[in-house]
Amino acid sequence: MPPELKQKLKQVLAGRSSVDMGQFQFLNLDKVREGAGGDWERLREKVYEVSSHFIEKRLDPGDVVIRCQGGYLIIFEARDPDASEVAVREIAEELEHFFLGDRELSLLEVLGEARSVPTEELLEIVARTQDEAPAPAKPRKPAEARPDGDPAPPWKRDKRVASDDKAITDWKDAPRPEARPGYAHRPEAVYKESNAVWDDIVFKPCWDSRRSALLHNICVARRVVKGFAYYGRDTLMGSDDRVLHRKLDESVARAAQRGFQKSWSRGWACAIIVPVHYDTVATLSQRMKYFNILQSVPEAMRRYFFLRVDGVPKGAPLGQMQEIFRSMKPFGAYVLAHLDFGAADLKRFEGCGVGIFGTEVPNRMNEDGPEDHQVLALNDWVASARLLKAETYLTQTATLDVLEAGLSVGVRYFSGPAILPETPLPEPVRPLDLSEIRDNWYRDHALEL
Repeated sequence: MPPELKQKLKQVLAGRSSVDMGQFQFLNLDKVREGAGGDWERLREKVYEVSSHFIEKRLDPGDVVIRCQGGYLIIFEARDPDASEVAVREIAEELEHFFLGDRELSLLEVLGEARSVPTEELLEIVARTQDEAPAPAKPRKPAEARPDGDPAPPWKRDKRVASDDKAITDWKDAPRPEARPGYAHRPEAVYKESNAVWDDIVFKPCWDSRRSALLHNICVARRVVKGFAYYGRDTLMGSDDRVLHRKLDESVARAAQRGFQKSWSRGWACAIIVPVHYDTVATLSQRMKYFNILQSVPEAMRRYFFLRVDGVPKGAPLGQMQEIFRSMKPFGAYVLAHLDFGAADLKRFEGCGVGIFGTEVPNRMNEDGPEDHQVLALNDWVASARLLKAETYLTQTATLDVLEAGLSVGVRYFSGPAILPETPLPEPVRPLDLSEIRDNWYRDHALEL
C-alpha cells in the first residue's frame, strides 16, 4: 500500500472502534478473461480505471478507496449506515450499467455491499485483500471458487391475460407542431426513408443526471422543412392518419435495431429508447403485428431496449393500459410513457409498471426561459412520478436555463440541443459531467451572449 494511502487510512480510523465500509466485487471476470485472450491485462486495467473514476467522483474527500483483489473497499469518514448503503448501491448500479455499454466488458456484474465493522476486522480485510498491481492469476483451492468460476469475495457475505380487437382508443386529431429552429449542424443520417413523409431516422443522446453519463439514445424520425427540423411524430405535421403513425412506429423500431446491431459490431452498445404510439399497440391484432418486429431482437439483447408509449389518451381504461404496458415488458428492459407537458396526475398509471415518465419541453419555455408556473408544473409531475417509484425525463432541452430548472425539481434524464445534437448512430455510453455540458453550451452560444 502506498505511504500516502496508509496515512489517509490511519487518519480515518483514528479513535474509532468501528467504521462504515463499502465493498465492491467484480463478477464474471473469468469469462471476460477467456474472451480477451492476450488483451486481458489491458481490459483488467480498464475495469479498475473506470471503477476508480466512478467511485472517487462520488465520495467525500475524507473517504478512503482501496483497490483489492477482484474489486474495491471504501472506508467512509462520516456517513451513517443508511447513507453508506445508498452510496454503495448507486455506485454498483452505475458501474454495472457502464460495463453493459462496453461489448468487451458487458458480461461484468458488480456486487456491492455496505456494513459497519469493527476497526480490527477492517484492518484484517484490508491486509488480506491487497491487490496493488496487476499480477498473474494464482491457482485457487476448490473451496475458494464460486460455482460460476469467479473468485470468492474476500469478505464473508450472506446471499441475500390477452385482449381482443374490441379495445377502443380515444384517438384525437394531433395538433400541428410549432416551427422549431434547427440545429446549426445536422449530421447526415444513416437510415433514410425515400418514400415516407419523414426524411430519415436519427438518434438523440440522453443524459442521466444522477450518474453523470450518457446512457441512452432515443430513436426518432427527422424531417427538415424550410430550414426547420421536426422530430418524432411532429414529422407527420399534425396528421391523424393511423396507418401513417403505425408505419412510422415500424420504421423507427427497425432503425433502432439496425443502429444497435451496427454499434454492437463495432465493439460497444448502449440502451435505445424506441417510441410507439398507443394506438399502434392498443388492439391485440395491431399489437401482435408490432411485436413481430420486436421479437427479432434476441432475448439476451432486449435489456438494451426501452419501449416508450406516446399519445396515451386521457380517458384510456385502466385495465386496457395495464394490459398494454405489461404485454410490452418481455421486449425491453423498461417501459416508458411520454405525456403532454403539465400532465401531473399519474395515478391513472397505477399497476402499469411504467418505470419512467417523459415529456417534451414547450417551445416557448426554451425561447423565453422557464416561468414559475412551468417549474411548479415540473415539480408536481416529478413528485407524482415518485409516488409510483418512477423516474422522469425531458426531451427538447434546448437551453441551460431549462436544464437547470429540470435539475432543480429532480428530473433525472434529459435530451436535446443543450445535451448533444442528434447523431446518425447511437452514442456509446460515456461519462458526461454537468460542468462539461455547461462548458459546451457556453462555447457554442458565445456569440449570442
